[in-house]
Amino acid sequence: MTDDPPERKRKLGRIEVRGGQPLSFIEDASVVESGPAPSEELQDAASIVGGVFKAYREAAKSLLAGRYVDLRELAPSHLKNPCDIAVICCENGIIVRYDLRKEGATKVRSGAVAGSLTEWAPKFSDNVLHFPVDRTNYDPGPNVLKLEMTKINFATGAQETISTVPFAIIASLQFDPAVSLPEPPSRPPCLVSLTNELQLVMAGVVVPADTKAAGNIDKSRELVAHGAMTLQVGWQALEVYPAFQAKYWKPEFATLWAETDLLAAVARQQFARAQQIALDPNVFARRHYKAVLDELARLLEGPEEPAHQFLKQHPEIISPTHVAAWSKLPLGDDITDFVFREPVDDYLLVEIESPLRELFRNDGQQRQELTHAFNQVLDWRIFIENNLQKARDEIGLSGISANPRSLIVIGRSESLTVGNRAKIATLRGQIPRLRIMTYDELIQNSKAMAENFFGPLDIGGTVEILYPPSKPGAGATA
Repeated sequence: MTDDPPERKRKLGRIEVRGGQPLSFIEDASVVESGPAPSEELQDAASIVGGVFKAYREAAKSLLAGRYVDLRELAPSHLKNPCDIAVICCENGIIVRYDLRKEGATKVRSGAVAGSLTEWAPKFSDNVLHFPVDRTNYDPGPNVLKLEMTKINFATGAQETISTVPFAIIASLQFDPAVSLPEPPSRPPCLVSLTNELQLVMAGVVVPADTKAAGNIDKSRELVAHGAMTLQVGWQALEVYPAFQAKYWKPEFATLWAETDLLAAVARQQFARAQQIALDPNVFARRHYKAVLDELARLLEGPEEPAHQFLKQHPEIISPTHVAAWSKLPLGDDITDFVFREPVDDYLLVEIESPLRELFRNDGQQRQELTHAFNQVLDWRIFIENNLQKARDEIGLSGISANPRSLIVIGRSESLTVGNRAKIATLRGQIPRLRIMTYDELIQNSKAMAENFFGPLDIGGTVEILYPPSKPGAGATA
């Protein structure tokens, strides 16, 4: 096998192919070839093709660092991530394999093998890709990949296997006679081109987990679930070309191929985006809201201020219906964390405490942090009652009543016992229209609001769900 073909550096060694792992090239000057040797012409062809792919790799790297840097995230994984490229020339085709490299410089290696795609494609594809001479009733054997569908109970974590099916791609050694092949400098036509990511689309219905607790209004929604499954193979991408034709394999064509491939990938992404919007106009609003709530959940592991600043940037988490908002608004000698004006001049005063602060001690007594937050809200209420006109005219809270709603956000739900929650209920009753919530409850409330408008935000894992518009008559009272 030749290492970095343009320099034509010949190195004796062997390729080790292990299922689910990248190819391994081991230099060994004592290697003795077994079986029939490839022809000199085939070895030269392998070196030429390897040289073209080295130019292609460099062109893609340059484009993603320069002219198309803004498109990097849309580029195929094997072009934007560091990958070794292996080029294997057979007697009737060329296999190109991209393997992710985690460290060190990437390599482009090329070599020739006697035999056909029928023999070598399964070996270099982890038994995924097959080119039988006769595809009629072809059996790829028992060692192909298995795709398993599993049902998960999110409440208990229990898993149940629904089905297991073998997975293999059975390809043709020749193009259909009706196919018109492009001429150079276009990219040579591929018999097969695939990545290790399998796109899945499923249709179904979302229904409440507890139908009795969900009320008697039908809230079920039809869905289309879309997700990606990464195949448990060693490669990132595979391409298989017909037998070597010198007119296609010119290094000077490589930049055109790389640019065309990158723009085609962007076009596919935009087409998929348009399809998603056509199917579900709320898909991107749902993605945004889910990302916002996920980021808040991440910030809960840290101090108070980053979470406060995040809520300042996304006040809709606290008050989705507000028409005006204030942060750090003075009320007498005290300062509120937030004040929201909601429709019909209904106001909400908000005290934010650290997500790391517990509400109760081990003996069940409330901690100073909860007492401080409670007294803070009480002081605001007293100030407004005693200075109602000032609050309306000078502070700018027009139309505020002497009895505004108030909210304390503090701590995490996992620290609360049943007895703790009973004490919180008693504490709430001491100030009219007071609510005390943990950050987890705040996220749950915000998520429930979003799902009422947009549909469930996720169903777990990497699957995204789309909701076609409801049909007339759907959602009728049971």
